[in-house]
Amino acid sequence: MILTTNLIDNFFDDAFAIRKMNEMKDPNEVTHDDDGATIKLKVPGFNKKSIGISVDSETLTIEGKTDDDSFVKKYSIDTKYDFDSIDAKVVDGLLTLTLPYTADVKPRKIKVN
Repeated sequence: MILTTNLIDNFFDDAFAIRKMNEMKDPNEVTHDDDGATIKLKVPGFNKKSIGISVDSETLTIEGKTDDDSFVKKYSIDTKYDFDSIDAKVVDGLLTLTLPYTADVKPRKIKVN
């Protein structure tokens, strides 16, 4: 479920509990697979020095600031993610964060003998 400042939309119900706390511009901003979640944000004009990312037990915060522009994005985040292994990179105006699941939450494949 995505929480916005003005309404609650049920079009995105994530079983692994990343929910956006402010309005989404792109519904494909957060994706999930067997390894974890990926957040992709368009950040034209921002580089790695102008973006700050912090995480605590409940919130992932992404902030960007230049002389001309600024933004803040907040996500409610679950402890199913390995906070120490979050990876972030900016390439050609696209910020990509990879949030891996902790080992005990990651789906395991069982070999049939």
